Amino acid sequence: MKYYLLASGSGGNCTALENDKHEILLIDCGLAIKEIKNRLKQVNLDFSNVKKVLITHMHTDHVKSLKYFDEKDVYINYLCGMNEYNQFDYYQTLEILDFKIYTLPLSHDTQGTTGFLIEYNGEKMAYITDTGYVHENVQKIINNCDIYCFESNHDPRLLMLTKRPIMLKQRILSSVGHLSNQDSAYVLGNIIGPRTKEIVFLHRSLEANSEEMLLETFLQIMDKMKVDISKIKINIAKQDEPIIYGQNTPLIKITN
Repeated sequence: MKYYLLASGSGGNCTALENDKHEILLIDCGLAIKEIKNRLKQVNLDFSNVKKVLITHMHTDHVKSLKYFDEKDVYINYLCGMNEYNQFDYYQTLEILDFKIYTLPLSHDTQGTTGFLIEYNGEKMAYITDTGYVHENVQKIINNCDIYCFESNHDPRLLMLTKRPIMLKQRILSSVGHLSNQDSAYVLGNIIGPRTKEIVFLHRSLEANSEEMLLETFLQIMDKMKVDISKIKINIAKQDEPIIYGQNTPLIKITN
């Protein structure tokens, strides 16, 4: 499955999926439209091939450029209250540009926040970001995927040491906030399986996390849970530059 993390983080989120016809499905459009075009160009994709847009939720860092897309080409959870767009419910199967997409409930502080199980050409991808926890029913559905694009937002101790307002810290740590490194790792330890080949961590906080801390926590918990990740490629999506993933793409490989 060809997918491109154009940006991930509180500064804006946008991911591109490309099918065999070179048609592009965007997951979120949280960058300025000019920057979306620029990031696509950096990974040798053409904005004119963007045919559909799938929205996780209505926070600005996920929908900044929503107004630039035709309403008939945008898919969004009905709980978001955006009646002019194609609406879906939780636990619904969508067929978009030959991608089969199953919509999953997440827990964030805005209604309609949705994760996705995406199937294409025999591969399964779980796309989970902006959630305070992952319900066990959702974990069962996304068990043993080929690819996990999965939030690992913050380290709780480092978050508490930041100068952010206490209300914001409490929100992030809550069940309607964001997954910590620890929570993300424990969920992944429960669901990765024999077919899992790639994990991409999403929405890393630049202030309350680091790549080194995220990876160290993940490795420690995998070792504690006795989960073999020696054949899984690991990487971390970035805020300021796009990263290409998918078939025949070299990723960071970590062995425990």
